[in-house]
Amino acid sequence: METNQTGAESKKKLYIGAIVVLMLINTVTLYFLFSENKAKEDLSSQTSSLQADFRSLSDTLSVKNSEIEQFRGKNAELDQAITAKEEMLVKEKKQIQGLLAKNKLTQKDLNEAQGMLAEYKTSITDMTAKIDELTKQNQQLTAQNQQLNTDLTSEKQTTSQLTATNQGLSQKVAVGSLLPIANVDVEAIKKKGNGKEVEVKHAKVAESLKISFETGNNKVIDPGTVSLYVLIINPKGETIAVADQGSGTIQSADNSEAIQYTKKADIDYNQSNKKVVVYWGQNIKDPGTYKVELYQSGHVVGQGQVKLS
Repeated sequence: METNQTGAESKKKLYIGAIVVLMLINTVTLYFLFSENKAKEDLSSQTSSLQADFRSLSDTLSVKNSEIEQFRGKNAELDQAITAKEEMLVKEKKQIQGLLAKNKLTQKDLNEAQGMLAEYKTSITDMTAKIDELTKQNQQLTAQNQQLNTDLTSEKQTTSQLTATNQGLSQKVAVGSLLPIANVDVEAIKKKGNGKEVEVKHAKVAESLKISFETGNNKVIDPGTVSLYVLIINPKGETIAVADQGSGTIQSADNSEAIQYTKKADIDYNQSNKKVVVYWGQNIKDPGTYKVELYQSGHVVGQGQVKLS
């Protein structure tokens, strides 16, 4: 009787031990399954976070590339640096994309991608710093150019003022160098048989116009030849000009236009008053008023007229 009880108790203990062992095995198995699932979840979460960071950095890189492109073409050395930096970033980007494109990313792959992403981020930071440096340099150059433009404008204004002043002085000198002719006397004449000149009032009998004036005194003009240009304007308002009688053109001092003159008169001038007479005998047969203008260096220095019937 006692032997049967002892055998039953032994079997019971064996059953209990087996149950305990099975429970331990299940517990360990569940632990490893839980740990593995947790690791997979963590890996998936890290991968998602890594992909999000990568997209954000890629967007940032696109913006930075656009910003830095505006500095291309301004400096050969700078262009090389920009190209090298962009090529490195493109290479890093492709490598990260290759890792993230794997269907099953291992922890080793994840660690490698994280390291490359850190380098990628550093490269973008370097590019940002380069852009800031270029922007600062560009702003300095812009400020210098603005200052140069301001200085150039000021120089132009000064030059313009000096030019205007010089032109004014030149004009004053030119005006100061003109003969102070007060009156110009114009009369129609004919000669008698004895050679004596007689003033006439009829155009039909006039042989020539006699133009008389005094030069006046001018100590500014250097002694020597002074050229005067005589314009005789007929009753129709036309300047009388005969090429083979010495007529020609001069340039107006006021507007640089060509002015036709009738006759040139060269005067031997010695800075003191001198009486001058000029004769003209061509195309004076029409009745009416004949006007005379005297020009020196493009300026009108004397005027007179005569009316013939």
